[in-house]
Amino acid sequence: GIERCAVIGTSLGGLMLMLMAGESPQRLAGVVLNDVGCEVAEEGLARIAGYVGKLPPVSSWDEAAAQAREVNGVAAPDLDDADWLVFARRIYREDEQGIPRLDMDANIGRALAEVGGTLADPWELFDDMRMPVLEIRGALSDILTPDILDEMKARKPELEVIEVANRGHAPLLDEPEALAAIDAFLDSLEY
Repeated sequence: GIERCAVIGTSLGGLMLMLMAGESPQRLAGVVLNDVGCEVAEEGLARIAGYVGKLPPVSSWDEAAAQAREVNGVAAPDLDDADWLVFARRIYREDEQGIPRLDMDANIGRALAEVGGTLADPWELFDDMRMPVLEIRGALSDILTPDILDEMKARKPELEVIEVANRGHAPLLDEPEALAAIDAFLDSLEY
């Protein structure tokens, strides 16, 4: 029943958002892409492929926080133990026995290994986006490189961009500069 809204998409969610913008542009007042562009840098893809669907199970929240730090520490080098526990509670869910389990689609790993069918060209999807777009990039990102972002800005000069210092893929969106940019962007939209 929502006729018009703004949407934030992080990583794969940002790619899905580009598809959504192509399918129903009239529903989107604006789009926030969080550390995702029209290409995925090879080094970042290799890093993700190295762990997606391959992590061993954990048996406690402390182990979940340690695993989250091991996998994502390069993207958030300034988080402390308490922050990693908060982060772990965002990406793990307790099973029936109260044991944390990664809360993600196990098929994502398989999708990285075998892509079938005809995929939409993200550059074409991006070029066709007619609504305002805010891009949030982690300054340490190995997914959305400066070269990819420069090409996006060349194709869409009105693209709003902010960079979150000391973050890789992907900013948590609780950083002060990310929150301020999102608030200002949402306030600028016409619903």
